[in-house]
Amino acid sequence: MPAVIEQVEQMSTAEKLRLMEYLLNSISRTVVQYDSAAGTQPKVERKKPRISDFIGYGRRFHSEYRSTEDVMRELREGEEE
Repeated sequence: MPAVIEQVEQMSTAEKLRLMEYLLNSISRTVVQYDSAAGTQPKVERKKPRISDFIGYGRRFHSEYRSTEDVMRELREGEEE
């Protein structure tokens, strides 16, 4: 930051005025863009998922379909000790 201040101190008055004008224009553009963006953003309400949305969810991840009996038989294999 001190290097920037030294550069500004070495500038002529005309260069300082151009720099100030540039800074003011860039700040005002930012404020206008922010105001217009804030006004046009649609508010999206979060849709609460229903149980019916999850039917068949597991099939997306498993290529083969296994019946409930097969799954339960596999789970019971470790219980027969």
